[in-house]
Amino acid sequence: MRKTAIIITIGIILLVGGYLFYEKWYNGGSTSLWSNVPGNAVLVFESKSTVESWNDLVETSLWSSLKQIESFKQIEADLKALDSIEAGGVANLLQQNSLISMHVTEKNDFDFVFYIDLSQEKNLRAATKLLDYFKDNSGVRFSERIYQDYTISELTSKNLTFTYFINKNVFVGSFTSFLVEDVVRLVNDDYKSGFKLSHSQLYDMPKLANDDGNVYVNMEAASLWLSSFMDAKYRKSLKELGGFSQSAFFDVDVSGSKILFNGFTVSNAQADYLGAFSSQVPVKSDLKYYVPNRASAVYRFGLSDGGSWHNGLINYWKANDPEFLSSRDEFTRQYGFNFSDLYSWLGNNLGLVKLEAFRGSSQEELVFIQANDAQEALNQFNTFSESLAQANGDSVYVERFSTYEIRELKVSEFPRFAFGPLFEGFEECYFMLLGDYIVIGNSMLTLKSLIEDIENENTWGRSVAFNKFLESNLEESNVSVIFNTRRAWEGLINELDPEWNEFARKYASQIKSFDLGSIQFSKLDESFYTSIALQHEEQPVVKEKQSYEALKSASLNNKIITKPYVVKNHVDGSLEVAVQDSAYNFILISQEGNVLWKDSLGQPIISDIEQVDYYKNGKLQYFFATRTGLHIIDRLGNYIDGYPVVVDANLRFASVVDYDKSRRYRFFLADERGNLFLYNKEGVSLEGWNPRELTGKLAAKPFHIRVRGKDCMVAIQQDGVVNIMNRRGEMMPGFPLQLDVRINTSPFINIGSDFEKTVITVLSKEGRLIHFNLNGKVLSTEQLYKPTKETRFQLIPDALGKNYIISRQDLARLVLLTPDNQEILAKDYLSSDHLNVQYYDLGSDHKIYAVTDIAQSFTYIYDKDGQLINSRPFDSEQEIALIYFDATKKYHVYTISGSTYKVITF
Repeated sequence: MRKTAIIITIGIILLVGGYLFYEKWYNGGSTSLWSNVPGNAVLVFESKSTVESWNDLVETSLWSSLKQIESFKQIEADLKALDSIEAGGVANLLQQNSLISMHVTEKNDFDFVFYIDLSQEKNLRAATKLLDYFKDNSGVRFSERIYQDYTISELTSKNLTFTYFINKNVFVGSFTSFLVEDVVRLVNDDYKSGFKLSHSQLYDMPKLANDDGNVYVNMEAASLWLSSFMDAKYRKSLKELGGFSQSAFFDVDVSGSKILFNGFTVSNAQADYLGAFSSQVPVKSDLKYYVPNRASAVYRFGLSDGGSWHNGLINYWKANDPEFLSSRDEFTRQYGFNFSDLYSWLGNNLGLVKLEAFRGSSQEELVFIQANDAQEALNQFNTFSESLAQANGDSVYVERFSTYEIRELKVSEFPRFAFGPLFEGFEECYFMLLGDYIVIGNSMLTLKSLIEDIENENTWGRSVAFNKFLESNLEESNVSVIFNTRRAWEGLINELDPEWNEFARKYASQIKSFDLGSIQFSKLDESFYTSIALQHEEQPVVKEKQSYEALKSASLNNKIITKPYVVKNHVDGSLEVAVQDSAYNFILISQEGNVLWKDSLGQPIISDIEQVDYYKNGKLQYFFATRTGLHIIDRLGNYIDGYPVVVDANLRFASVVDYDKSRRYRFFLADERGNLFLYNKEGVSLEGWNPRELTGKLAAKPFHIRVRGKDCMVAIQQDGVVNIMNRRGEMMPGFPLQLDVRINTSPFINIGSDFEKTVITVLSKEGRLIHFNLNGKVLSTEQLYKPTKETRFQLIPDALGKNYIISRQDLARLVLLTPDNQEILAKDYLSSDHLNVQYYDLGSDHKIYAVTDIAQSFTYIYDKDGQLINSRPFDSEQEIALIYFDATKKYHVYTISGSTYKVITF
């Protein structure tokens, strides 16, 4: 595959030699560089200071990533070699006026044409020296042929051929011969279909004098070029970008950690998409405060007049997509929804947010529709949802979550019909009011996750890194696309053409170092001011080290017997740690590593330590269970009224249930025999659960899930019996389900839109992987490869419950596998006893695998590629806790060893 950088370099080398081969053609006549550029060029790069631009690039942090790509690395070597032939000669040649145009050559490839103005004779000496160099090179073969009365020359070396010809004072060359023939045909046609003539408006735009070059873009051809990277089934959608605008011009500025393109885009108000914004005034946006940090891309449209924009869109669809417009009209007739009414209250902002997809999960999407009158907007959506429900002989499905009311819109692809094909992906639609926005999600879970992200301040507006990037963005715009390369990565590479997919995977870290990017259009006079920003932030390479210094540590009086629980200080937002020691003291440790207080419980803690907002006032307390009691303690170490609560049982598991995030907590308990208990927040045992007897011991703690407003209480037994009950303790239809396997690990839950689509995955000790749904139907079973009789399996959900891995242990050898049986790592350990595996999938390329050897009291940390980070393992007797801090790009690992607690960073 031709790579951009090396093509440019070799092109510069060979076209200079080619000039002297045909010096006899130079007859004093002249033509401009631009006249020779065909109109089908994707883009044209123009520079009058190539050397200075090159030197500026090499001095930036960008080059440290780019030079790791073989093609770019070769540039430096080639230029140094050429400059050694004639000191300063190459620099002089590169300072002459030159252009480079890019063209699509086939369905999945492209190439370049190089143009250099050789009208000044001062370059002859350097060019002669270069020619002598090629003459002495036996590996280069020269040939020529006649094409439409022009002599075309070719230099061939190994499997690479460079084709060129001279038109008066302009040298034209390319590694694709038919691109040179295109230029010959253009010359013979009197330059009638040239790029400059076709996009003449671009040349009247104001330009910077001291930038790193200019780029001119043909949008129709650019869409074909972008589609050349994609797999066949995705090419059509990218080709449609040709209707976005006509052409664009950019000044290029490479500095520090950013690449900036600033210029103007030309549109046709009646024929292209951007033209629909011709009557709109650029506006500001507060959307960043609602966009989750796990967003991979955000499309934001800034409007000053919704009705006018609607008319512009209809004109665009008439000209470019009449089939869609017909289907939209049919939607209106079928469902009686008046889109003009929606656009009448449409406010200044409309956003489409695509979220990072986890392995095996479908794409999550959100639409944010700002309303000038939020109540009118909500009334219209409520009325429409009710009419849809009535048409189906049903009532509107409504679910409350936290302080929000989420309703179902029982129609497929509503956002697509409302705003255009870009907004597809909403097979199901749920909506809610968020401030002055109507928010539509393509699943109930997506909206619930959005609410949690906003309440936990996990949004772009609260991100230091994102706000820093925004400094280079336009404050007011009409169209903005902002993307996070790392979070979009998995979805992107899966859509690439196989050949480009291989290239992308090979240089993934270099490409992903351009982590944030934006493209913005803002109406200005008769065109659109356009800004493109790419931020480069090279990820620190986490290299294997012998040891890591502790960032914080605390030595207690007694041995610590629990893992570290990272908790939030609701007063200042700092992170603290809760543990229990061998004297059964509950201990709270500050962020600085100081013991804040301790309280003797008299019994070991048998559950996780979870934070609750018992009084619904934003102040957090700690819930946990001992063998015979429930405890809720505030952050000062005091029990709340009514606690501890004594339970007449020998408890084994306990967890907090909050059905609808209303903080009306329930506590779901199980004893050693498998009996279930359910208590309300006041510590009162609920009817049907005192206890709810099962037939065997549990494999993992019981848990709650809510699907389509129905609460399911799930308890899986070690003998493979799955019990799913309602809130009254009554068994749900299809349960208990007998799987006839032995289970000793937690399940993985993939919540769907209904019982049929909600899938629970369990893994038996013997490696039998079973998927079943909430209707009690076994969907599939698979026996995993089992090398020996002693092989033990575990299913390991990640810390966020979005994904899982599988561990397979054969004596002292551990193998970690993805859900589709791809090997992550395979390692041998000193101990053949139980190895405790933890999995953290924090998104955006941040995956960590932690293996704790209980017998040896060591923890090994592996990165996303299964590479060991700490060759000397951390001293650790318990499971670790781990947090990634986006602002510092650092992980913090919380470890326990003996009586010592440590925070280690890498």
